[in-house]
Amino acid sequence: MNGQAPLTIDRRESSSLAAVRQELEAAKEAVLESGKKLKFKEETADAAMAARDAAEKSLRLADLRASRLRDKVEELTRQLEELDGRETSTTGLNRPRYMCWPWQWLGLDSVGMRRVETQQEGANEMELSEPLL
Repeated sequence: MNGQAPLTIDRRESSSLAAVRQELEAAKEAVLESGKKLKFKEETADAAMAARDAAEKSLRLADLRASRLRDKVEELTRQLEELDGRETSTTGLNRPRYMCWPWQWLGLDSVGMRRVETQQEGANEMELSEPLL
């Protein structure tokens, strides 16, 4: 029996050693997986920061363009008012500045002025307002 006891202890040690090796391999794989996840998170954070920086730069550029366009509109408005003032003082008329054909579809002949109803349009309204017999 003495010969079997060391053999049994040896088997127990080798089986526990195999279990420890398996745990070690599992831990190594977990560490590698965690490292990959961490690297992915760092790359994602870098990409997000780059996107944020690009968005901020784009907003600054848009603000600059809007400011320039606002200045241009103000300058053109001032020039237009100046020209309107000259035209009114020389002609003495207060007429519309321009005509735009799409406005005619909406019942306007010129900007700011309503078109006078024609006789037929008035007749159609009268027909619709008469009671049905």
